[in-house]
Amino acid sequence: MEERKLSEQELLKQQAILQGLVNIAFNDGLAIAISNAQKMNDPYVLDAFHDLLIDKLYEELIKRGKLKEV
Repeated sequence: MEERKLSEQELLKQQAILQGLVNIAFNDGLAIAISNAQKMNDPYVLDAFHDLLIDKLYEELIKRGKLKEV
């Protein structure tokens, strides 16, 4: 399957969606953010959200002293 590249406008839209989901996760809870991502029915958004959340969540837990940096 050939990978399609996103236009700059599509990329900005995806980034805004992902940032919104991360904000929901940190402000309203992870379960609500995941539910919202699943409702979008977009595998790309769900996968990208997972990747982004792992990075952001890890950084935030280290910053709050809940995890030690590896």
